[in-house]
Amino acid sequence: MMKRWLKNTLWIVFFILVGVMMSFVDNSHDERIVGVPLVNIEVYEDMVFLTQDDIVQRLKDRNLVGDDKTYTLLELEKIEQVLNEMPEIKSAEVYSFLGGEWQIDVVLRRPIARIFNQNGSSCYLDNDGTLMPLSTNYTAHVLTVDGYINEEDYSKNVNDIINNDSLKTIEILDDLYAISNYVCLDKSLSAQITHIHINEYKEFELIPRVGDQRIMFGKAELIAGKFKKLEYFYSEGINRVGWENYDTINIMYKSQVVCSKR
Repeated sequence: MMKRWLKNTLWIVFFILVGVMMSFVDNSHDERIVGVPLVNIEVYEDMVFLTQDDIVQRLKDRNLVGDDKTYTLLELEKIEQVLNEMPEIKSAEVYSFLGGEWQIDVVLRRPIARIFNQNGSSCYLDNDGTLMPLSTNYTAHVLTVDGYINEEDYSKNVNDIINNDSLKTIEILDDLYAISNYVCLDKSLSAQITHIHINEYKEFELIPRVGDQRIMFGKAELIAGKFKKLEYFYSEGINRVGWENYDTINIMYKSQVVCSKR
């Protein structure tokens, strides 16, 4: 009986000691200085719109990161939320390790077109249909867009427009995205088409890299069919006559290409 009592007492003392030690470890971990994180950035090709220093500085400006930050003061969820709200960032994940270190993984957006607004401002449209600001670190060599357009709302997304019938009738960003994305995904078209102009009728005019013509595309309708007509014309028609003879190439009409000579 005495042995059983002694054995139980020893087990109780053991668990108390373990609890005290764990509490000490937890307190030590909570008060450990974590400092600035390791930042990993995933980019498309060399499109580095934000650097590690940019990200850390933005978080420092909001007092979310600091050289003297302890683990208890580290707001991982808030930091992740702030990062995901940055217009240059497609996605961000923030996590910590048992040793006290912490890390940020960021995927940057990929622009497909640069918009030059009527009011003089400029921004990018990315491959997910979201607007993003210019960067002091990098200038993307993408389709340029000008004309009757003013897009500055970085919270706007093409999918929101597509799924809203009232927005579709007044917005042009969804149409611009449809054409730009089609060009971007086609190697031959992306090498050939360099500029999009939106005229006063909200119709699209394309400017090729080679030649001095305007391609009258019209509305963002039957996009694949229009580009197939254009590619066929380039391969079978214009090479026989010569680039210099044409002023405009009109692919607006179904089943035909209408050209005007200089």
